[in-house]
Amino acid sequence: MDNLELLSEYTSFLNEKKAEGKKIIAFMSHDNIPEELFDAAGFVPLRMIFAGNDELMDASHDFLPPSTCAFAQSCIGLFSLKPNHYQFLELIDYFVISNHCVSDICASEIISKYFNIPRLNFYISYTINETSLRYFKLELRDLIEKLEEIRGSQINNEELFKSIKKYNDFKKKIIELNNLEIKGSLKLKIIQKSILFGPEILPELEDFIIQHQLNPDQFNNKTKDIILTGCSIFINDYLIDLIEEAGGNIVFFDTWIGSNYFSQIFNDEELSLSKDPIDLLAHRFKNNIYGDHSVPNFLVNKTSQIEHLYINYKNKNGKKLGVINHIIKFCDHISIMSPHLKSRLQSNGIQVLNLERDYARANRGQLSTRIEAFLEMM
Repeated sequence: MDNLELLSEYTSFLNEKKAEGKKIIAFMSHDNIPEELFDAAGFVPLRMIFAGNDELMDASHDFLPPSTCAFAQSCIGLFSLKPNHYQFLELIDYFVISNHCVSDICASEIISKYFNIPRLNFYISYTINETSLRYFKLELRDLIEKLEEIRGSQINNEELFKSIKKYNDFKKKIIELNNLEIKGSLKLKIIQKSILFGPEILPELEDFIIQHQLNPDQFNNKTKDIILTGCSIFINDYLIDLIEEAGGNIVFFDTWIGSNYFSQIFNDEELSLSKDPIDLLAHRFKNNIYGDHSVPNFLVNKTSQIEHLYINYKNKNGKKLGVINHIIKFCDHISIMSPHLKSRLQSNGIQVLNLERDYARANRGQLSTRIEAFLEMM
């Protein structure tokens, strides 16, 4: 399935949900938005996981300077231009304003204000301690109250637990997908589609996994295997093509569109013993130590995670892994940490490419050259 077909299918999906009377809640995709609350309210979460291009970035400059994160620029550009295959953005009922980063909150506020989409606030502490956990619970309860006002009735704990379990089972299935030995671009497409459609795609996801377990893909085992960390590769981004054309294969996506999403699961004991869904969601926030939102200790946690992945992969497959640290231009969180991440990993013998770029078409040649040189060095 190419991306135009995916977007067409998603438009039909959202139109069906609107016809059923469901509200659509959009937000800039990151790993601390509790989509289970929207599901429990009977609404449809819409993650903004779409890459940009020159036109989308240029269209945002009426609202923010070009020195803003290219992903945030592109999100604004989508609402400004409403390209043909993104007409489903007209179906959005509410936009969540959150503070994963400065660009996130600025872009979200602009989208809400200038494109007349009512806002829902959900702010998150940058630290993880007892005080921030109490604050997170307050934000959860406040968001639930707002959702209850919209739907006109209370959201009970049974509904919340049901949605938490549904998304938990869904993420476990994506972990099964992630463990398949398939080409990185194919894995990414299925992960992207799964996160976009949510648990309703579970039967299709299960069929895909079974088919590839019964009939494993045969692809070139001479590829240079890669961990992608940093910023996500979003829908309609050509970066994955450049990596594979150069002889690389991404075996692990250490990003929002990847492990930062599906790794946040509960075990059966946690689900069965919990009496309060708010406590359960706060527990997940506390354990999310690898997301770039949380400070301090992000750098230590992230490098330790990558080193663990590297060692396990090398022991299992007898091959080294390279690391591409994908930095979307003007992404403060990833760019600030990038020299330190590279230095720490390379001091332990792990080769790293800090690859900073925006979505401009003119960058393709330069990006290809840098990726090819890195893979040859491996």
